[in-house]
Amino acid sequence: MIKNKLYQYGNQNGRVPAHLNFGKEVYDNMVANKDIIAMINADTSEQMTYGEMAQSIADIALSLSRMGIGKGDVVCICSEKNFEFLPTVLDPLAHRVKIVRPKVVFCSQTAFKQHKPVFDEVGSVEHYILYGDQAQDGAILFKDFLTETAALEDFEPVPVNGWEDTAFIVYSSGTTGLPKGVPVTHIGFLLNAQNMTTQEVLQLAPMIITELIKSANLDRYDHSSVNYIVSSSTYIREDAVLAVKKRIPSLVSVLQLYGMSEGGSICNELACTKGYKAGSSGLPGLGFIMKVVDLETRQPLGPNLRGEICIKGPSVMKAYLGNVQPDCKDEEGFLKTGDIGYYDEDGYFFVVNRIKELIKFNDISVAPAEFEDILLQHPAVREVGVVGKPHPVHGELPVAFIVLQSGATASEAELVEHINSRVTYKMRLAGGVRFIDRLPRGAGDKLDRINLTQRLVDEDAN
Repeated sequence: MIKNKLYQYGNQNGRVPAHLNFGKEVYDNMVANKDIIAMINADTSEQMTYGEMAQSIADIALSLSRMGIGKGDVVCICSEKNFEFLPTVLDPLAHRVKIVRPKVVFCSQTAFKQHKPVFDEVGSVEHYILYGDQAQDGAILFKDFLTETAALEDFEPVPVNGWEDTAFIVYSSGTTGLPKGVPVTHIGFLLNAQNMTTQEVLQLAPMIITELIKSANLDRYDHSSVNYIVSSSTYIREDAVLAVKKRIPSLVSVLQLYGMSEGGSICNELACTKGYKAGSSGLPGLGFIMKVVDLETRQPLGPNLRGEICIKGPSVMKAYLGNVQPDCKDEEGFLKTGDIGYYDEDGYFFVVNRIKELIKFNDISVAPAEFEDILLQHPAVREVGVVGKPHPVHGELPVAFIVLQSGATASEAELVEHINSRVTYKMRLAGGVRFIDRLPRGAGDKLDRINLTQRLVDEDAN
């Protein structure tokens, strides 16, 4: 391979099975470890071994085959993960179902009662298979669906073309619009699986990390066992990483995972042999080629220059289902992530913001995260979200929605001065501050900036 010096390369020598079948790889490993406990029900303490899980998988596959379901057909699951988790509301669900048009739907009792009309409207579903023991019209109980028992050691998954065939259809996050269907190939899952680790980590949302830094109660607890915190879904500033490490002395690193439905695990700091860097998402993952391009010229940039991150590799989707966004890749086949970021001299990537979230103030694009970083340094600020408010002269005015710490006080003038005294003219908080009790959040605990922007629209309307 002839390498471009402005591109960053992950390990290109991943080891995958010759059959390139994700299902077979998982099944064979389950059978090989059949006596090891795979799952424990936290409510009932019921246990399931990998052998029992493999048996269930084989039985389900045979039963689906008997129904006439084969390679290329879509099977959907609509069920709560636990008592607290409820399925998504009807409209987004209808959009998702129309994308994939499943032939079979596995449903919980609650999901079937609530969402069957949505699936019926799409018109593609031939069979509903119902978890639990309560029969309902139009559905087959799961226990009645399993009419055959497979021979565990002899069962063979259907052969596939691992480079082309879809293993799963996942959905984009839908942060800036309705979710899109993302077909993930078998090779994509096989490569992503190699990014998994047995290292014990504490998974926390960025918002919780910010709260830990300012929490007066943290020192009351023994957190000496916490060596690694893993976070994703949004950017964590470098000073926040250093601050939480100061509060938790045993902490080796705060690992920022960088991934997306369309590309899987793009950067993985756990795999970095060069060590950890505060604020970085690490080096390109297995099989990836990455570049950062200028937003205007689309030319690749060198180290420490901000632009759009673009990715290429076997794990990256070929296209959205239905090719709904044909321009999602450039002429070289790189997927445009829509993320602003840069890499340093060692090839470590730093994700800064989303392109669609940039605020155009006086013809200069400013990342909301830059405002938020500074405002979070104020002792009275617990959470903050910054969005642009349309203005006829200046383009957009940066407006900060702020949640104060419990019992803390701060005026708008104080917070505006806090940021304006620390930045250049282009970074002024020209739109002021709005105090709210709670920031709106969406999937993955991401800040819902569309909601905040709509509040500003409603504000003007009133």
